[in-house]
Amino acid sequence: MLRKDGDKIPVKIYNREFIIEGGSWDPLYVSALAKYVDEQMNRIANTSNIVDTSRVAVLAALNIADELFTLRESKDTSGQEISKRSDELVKLLDQALKK
Repeated sequence: MLRKDGDKIPVKIYNREFIIEGGSWDPLYVSALAKYVDEQMNRIANTSNIVDTSRVAVLAALNIADELFTLRESKDTSGQEISKRSDELVKLLDQALKK
């Protein structure tokens, strides 16, 4: 369900309340995004000696960006591999049909 412009979605990230407003995002989706960011920040804080919230947030952002870039690269590689294999199958099929 898309929300109406002007609706406010409350989220909690790293023990802070934020109100997300504007756009037409699904509140459940926004909540899931906020939960993921919260989990990443808490994981970093719990596994390091970093106490500065800004540093924790930047490290979480870098980790999330790394995940995104890795997935994009994997998708591109998979797409190229599928295309290559499809071309090979088409050639094999053409050869078989010519016999």
